[in-house]
Amino acid sequence: MSKLTVAGIGPGEADYILPAVIEKMKKAHTVIAAKRVLPILEELCQDVSDSASVLQHDSISFFAMGKIKDTLEQIGKILSEGHDVVMAVSGDPLMYSLYRTICNDPISENWDMDIIPGVGSLQMLGAAFGETMEDALIISVHGRAKTAGSIALAVTEHSKVFFLCSKEQGPAWLSRIMLDYQLDDVTVCAGANLSYEDEILASGTPAEMVKKEFPSLCVAMIKNPSPRQIVRPCFLSDEDFERDKTPMTKEEIRILILHKMKLHPDDVVWDVGAGTGSVSIECARQVPFGTVHSVERSETAVKLIYKNKEKFSADNLTVYEGDAAETVAKLPEPDKVFIGGSGKEMSQILETIAAFPKKIKVVISAVTIETIAETNELLGKYAPDFDVIQATVGRGRKIGSYHIMDTNNPVMIFTAYI
Repeated sequence: MSKLTVAGIGPGEADYILPAVIEKMKKAHTVIAAKRVLPILEELCQDVSDSASVLQHDSISFFAMGKIKDTLEQIGKILSEGHDVVMAVSGDPLMYSLYRTICNDPISENWDMDIIPGVGSLQMLGAAFGETMEDALIISVHGRAKTAGSIALAVTEHSKVFFLCSKEQGPAWLSRIMLDYQLDDVTVCAGANLSYEDEILASGTPAEMVKKEFPSLCVAMIKNPSPRQIVRPCFLSDEDFERDKTPMTKEEIRILILHKMKLHPDDVVWDVGAGTGSVSIECARQVPFGTVHSVERSETAVKLIYKNKEKFSADNLTVYEGDAAETVAKLPEPDKVFIGGSGKEMSQILETIAAFPKKIKVVISAVTIETIAETNELLGKYAPDFDVIQATVGRGRKIGSYHIMDTNNPVMIFTAYI
């Protein structure tokens, strides 16, 4: 049966290509690789001391890798004809490489595949600075959207973080984040063109490294001498907030909402229909490396949100006054959304959320029968397996020598991934 071998060829220099890869290429019908490395691979397959290898080389087809879709279709055609294919990829196929992309594409469902690992650029960087990787966190910002807060959180909680960088998100960008989050006692190490004659290596404080320029394809490592786990603060009481006469989500319900949201310290959060901002403030305290976007149409309520923002020094909270549907359409992609009021625009808000490429956790509180019915219908469309609980809170009140319970209106809390 024909087979596809995904082979790692290391950082680029022939010295780092394993003999197992060379032997596999010599026996293959087709070798596919980036155009810049094809000459190296052809030379390795042409071993003049071995006449059999020379003859085999004449029959090997070498192709430059094109668009992923076209390349996979080409591989599928060759495999269907009963021939073996080697796809040579830079670095290690098991580390942010094409192997996962191939596996996730339906075209490869019935392919017989194997892997030959390679020396990755992060290993080369660790070796250059004498740093091991078993205790490191590895993050790729190459082609992946990462917030500054998520980077700062990772460095704060780990002694060592390795980064696969991109043109816009390189060592200087990482260093700027360190300075913005007062992580100026860390050491930033970076490398480019590893294993080549024009290899670049540098390390220093964030203030030093923010001034250095590196090629677009580079790697970095940040060492934190004092890592610490971020502990979420305790919940606030209703009495802690500035509230006036604006409706506010009661503290017991807030705790249930926040439990359902399960916030992470670097989450991007929307609070739609924020009222006094009590949920916004709680979220802002729970996501010190994230951001909270609070949307409210009432001018009076917006003023209260600003007061509470100042009171609790919630610098990561941004307040928006205006129509909910129009406003959320302009907000950054969220990780979590709480909807406490939609002004009859629930459908448009959920439509905006559903348009994002990733699944987003949405928590909705509803009190009126109309809102409950609308939410139930809409979530049935976007997330039929949604969760819902009903919460009723009674609070004791003294009458003479007796106590009775004053019960608030029951609240339905819906949770769904949209």
